[in-house]
Amino acid sequence: MPTANDGGDRSNCTVYSSDAGSVESSLYFHSRRTVLEMLRDRGYDVPDSELTRSLPEFRSIFGEKPNHESLTIRVSLLSDPSNKVLVHFMGTSDIIRKSTIHALYNEIAEKGRLNRLILIVQSKMTVYARKDLDASPFKVEILNMNDLLVNITKHVLQPKYQFLTADEKQALLAKHSLEEKQLPHMQKTDAIARYYGLEKGQVLKITHNGELVDSLVSYRCVV
Repeated sequence: MPTANDGGDRSNCTVYSSDAGSVESSLYFHSRRTVLEMLRDRGYDVPDSELTRSLPEFRSIFGEKPNHESLTIRVSLLSDPSNKVLVHFMGTSDIIRKSTIHALYNEIAEKGRLNRLILIVQSKMTVYARKDLDASPFKVEILNMNDLLVNITKHVLQPKYQFLTADEKQALLAKHSLEEKQLPHMQKTDAIARYYGLEKGQVLKITHNGELVDSLVSYRCVV
């Protein structure tokens, strides 16, 4: 059972009978921390203070019933500070409509240039809202908050993941005299591919370490 200060097993949403605070704040805390870890793993400039913040500290800042708009995250790539991502929690409305997306776009326009938008949803979205997102001038990802309560890459049995740069991918293909289509595949919808925000054609290096093998390396190309 998780305590107020640790990560623990965050998969149980009936949550935390030993925790005197609200379930709502716990869910937002764990999902937001996973998003911050995900951004750090993707190469974004995420402050250590965000990753080490405890649940009591989170509640002291955002309250027992956090305003979802206050949870917004905006960070830049370490390798390219002009490349910015915005993470927006959509809240608990019954359904996300086209008007909601228009209002969000207006808010984004006021804050300057954006390369990627990540929406954290808890509700269904209309077809018209999705069409608006598909027509967006920047890349849009939609993640369900319940899928973020546990960071799937932090499990003790998970291997180490590293996505290759374009140059590293070409060096790998040249070294083994391979074409891209000959690499083992990973679907773009795979949970790991979604965590790292991988696009078709990107290659993931997977390193297994354990009692049975010292180090076993494999590769997957996203399709």
